[in-house]
Amino acid sequence: MSRLSAFHGWILPATHVHLQSRFQYMDLFLGKSTVVGAGLMGGQIALVLALGSRETWLISRRSESLEKARRNLERYAEDLGRHDRLGGESPDAVLNRIHTTTDLEAAVYESVFVVESITEDLESKQALFHRLDALAATDAPLVSNTSGLPISRLAERARHADRIAGSHFVQPAHIVPVAEIVRGQQTSNETMDRITGIWQRLDYFPLRVNKDVPGFLVNRLQHALIREAVDLLASGVASAEDIDAAFRLGLAPRFTTAGPLEQRDINGLSMHVRVASHLWKTLGGWEQPLAYLQNMVATGATGLERERGYYDWTGRDPHSVRTAKDEQLLRRTAEVMADWEAEQETRRQRPGARAPV
Repeated sequence: MSRLSAFHGWILPATHVHLQSRFQYMDLFLGKSTVVGAGLMGGQIALVLALGSRETWLISRRSESLEKARRNLERYAEDLGRHDRLGGESPDAVLNRIHTTTDLEAAVYESVFVVESITEDLESKQALFHRLDALAATDAPLVSNTSGLPISRLAERARHADRIAGSHFVQPAHIVPVAEIVRGQQTSNETMDRITGIWQRLDYFPLRVNKDVPGFLVNRLQHALIREAVDLLASGVASAEDIDAAFRLGLAPRFTTAGPLEQRDINGLSMHVRVASHLWKTLGGWEQPLAYLQNMVATGATGLERERGYYDWTGRDPHSVRTAKDEQLLRRTAEVMADWEAEQETRRQRPGARAPV
């Protein structure tokens, strides 16, 4: 596909907008943005960028992947439009700003922001960032949506490693409005600030990760919980249904009102340290749950698509299951964010109080 004439300039001027105006305005502050990789997350990130870009390019080596991504994008845009999360625009208007191509050079040409979202393979990502560093404008940040590969390793072959960082999303990326901004060993402060600013203007809450640790924040927290859940299942302590219900009905409602550290403060650290002193020593290690999971996968129990995993999915249509879960998540996210924004506004108005950024 031939190159489009890109919009010059880096980012259009910003005005501060409080969180409560989330999704209610359209601010095309980016000229051209690019997403490399048209898998599930790549398409979702492209839609997020299109909400703030005059044009967004989605690149894949395979035309078939782009065709599938376009079909998914239509569904994602319809879902967001139904929940008033397209800044007042129609799904078609947003989708018309998303262009697809198999030509990496065309996709990156004069782009002001490039997001990598290809397969989780270190060698492939290193090779790609080497090419992106040579092709992209010198002032364009280059970010990876890796779930846990070290950002510093991804940047090893690039000449300008200072402009490379992580931007990891929670699946589904177009619904859950947080982005981890991960600093590599050579990532500059300017790059961190610019990336943070981009996601903020797209109404995504930036989680700044200042050390390049495996899994960053979200996946380390998530997998610590999952590891314990699988260990409980493998040990016969409880069924998959009861383990999930314990989280969905027991923990999840509380975690939408306060995170684990704030909760401990509210409940009191004196009690917390007494419980932790004996309970933490008994929590499961990684060997048993990992072996249990590896055995499941080896025997073909890979989840929804194969009709069996931790649950029996016989006769369930994967598309219908995911669509229903996305719809639930859109409603829950709106409720949680409304409460979050009200709480932050209360903190801002409290004399001398310091609200989280």
